[in-house]
Amino acid sequence: MGVKGVLKNIRRQGAGKTIKLARERRRERQEDERITKEVARIQRRTSLEMESRENEDEKTEMAILAASCSDLYALNDIRPVTLTALRNYLGEMASLAAKRSNEDDFDEAFELFQVQLDGYYQLFDSFSFGKKPQEEEVLFFEQLTESETGPYKTRLRELFVKQRIPQAYRESSTAPLQNKAVFVQPRKGLNQTFKYMYHYLKSHDGLEPELWQLRREAIPDSFYFRNAEAMAAQAGMAKVVFFHESNDLFGHVQVRDDSKIVQLWHGCGVFKKIGLDTAGQPGYKSVKAYEEYPEYNYYSCVTIASPELSWVFEQFMGISKESGIIKPLGVSRTDEFFDQAYIDRCYEKLYERIPEARDKKVILYAPTYRGLGRNRVAPDELDIPAMAERLGDTHILLIKQHQTAKDCPPVPEPYDQSFAWDVTRGWGMDINELMTIADVCVSDYSSLVFEYSIFERPMAFFVYDLDEYIDDRGLYYDFDEITPGPLCFTTNELIEYIEGIERNGFDPAEVAAFKERFMCSCDGHSTERILEYIENGD
Repeated sequence: MGVKGVLKNIRRQGAGKTIKLARERRRERQEDERITKEVARIQRRTSLEMESRENEDEKTEMAILAASCSDLYALNDIRPVTLTALRNYLGEMASLAAKRSNEDDFDEAFELFQVQLDGYYQLFDSFSFGKKPQEEEVLFFEQLTESETGPYKTRLRELFVKQRIPQAYRESSTAPLQNKAVFVQPRKGLNQTFKYMYHYLKSHDGLEPELWQLRREAIPDSFYFRNAEAMAAQAGMAKVVFFHESNDLFGHVQVRDDSKIVQLWHGCGVFKKIGLDTAGQPGYKSVKAYEEYPEYNYYSCVTIASPELSWVFEQFMGISKESGIIKPLGVSRTDEFFDQAYIDRCYEKLYERIPEARDKKVILYAPTYRGLGRNRVAPDELDIPAMAERLGDTHILLIKQHQTAKDCPPVPEPYDQSFAWDVTRGWGMDINELMTIADVCVSDYSSLVFEYSIFERPMAFFVYDLDEYIDDRGLYYDFDEITPGPLCFTTNELIEYIEGIERNGFDPAEVAAFKERFMCSCDGHSTERILEYIENGD
């Protein structure tokens, strides 16, 4: 600080505070210099040790890098120079481990990965990354993911699913049962399927809810499986464990007798073939894979929306009718559709975000994805300009693509946020809330039309690729026979249907019959029945 600056500070805050501030800044500069010198010393030492051990094995080199990382952690000070050094060393460790995994030397590769993983865990447990922790985390995770090669990933899955996860559950299941419910979220966040049950337990005496976010696909497999192992250790002491989609994590777990595994399944109904009914088809799991890593063999109960759907779930899960596991207790998350206070809040949210919606009707377009696995994409066939031209005076369009779909098509100008809004991500209203406020629902092969039928409102099916989709996936029912609304193959047909409702009104009889057939167990009390089953059994 210059003389003028010092004098200015003295006049503004006094000599005492100015001197104190100057001392603090001097200490900060000294600390900056110390950390920078210490990082440079660790880097020089590491470089010399790596050069002297250049022809030795990867394990020795990994130990040198791990020791250097430990010294960097010990500084307990994260700044760019420290992060750069850590990232470089962990990257080198990843390369060394990948080299071993490529050579199919899994045991040694896994041991090396554990050193590396411990470094990552220590890093995230020990330090705050300031204002951008997720950016730094992503950089480290990308680095680790690149080193997880095919052979290593295969053996990693085998180790955890067949050994470590069952062992973690088995060891903890010897402890007394705890009055808690473990919610297994494969990805991040609280899934829509879980929300109502989770918050219900939070606000009522009884089971204590515990959410486990495993973060699949957002983090390296090494982290995902470690998260799953930690979850299994808690699940082994829980009165109930909730799942909402199929996965193989518990395929080799022997569930304790006094606990229940309840599948709340994310869809109220099913159009397209899934699970075991797709085994062996191109792009899907093989029959052998299902046999080696079972996905549906550990449930105590699968809750469904109607007895009509029992045969579908029994078939795609490979569960016998005699087992009684498939139970039409209702779907927990539909209970909020019967809560007037919840409905009012949904409309308040809508009007807060789109004030003009007060004077218009809402069309919700909520299609399922196209493609498989990580190649899922959003459909891009809806003619938004044509809809805006003919419906824009009376309607707005909300577009909710499937949550796993990539490459969502943008809303074309000038219709973006004047007629149409993309509400897929980050908009602040989930799919239940959007269905609650929608005057018309347009979907395709998505199961959400089952729960939307609760409102007995009009729906249409935009199925421009129906024949192709049936050939690829197959359906459980004759689509034209059961859908409670028209099949529209062009945007113009869809527009004409909505215009027809405006001219002639809507008769809910067809939707009401569909609801009675497929959703009769969803009456606002599903959660109570599911909890009654957990408490008292059949």
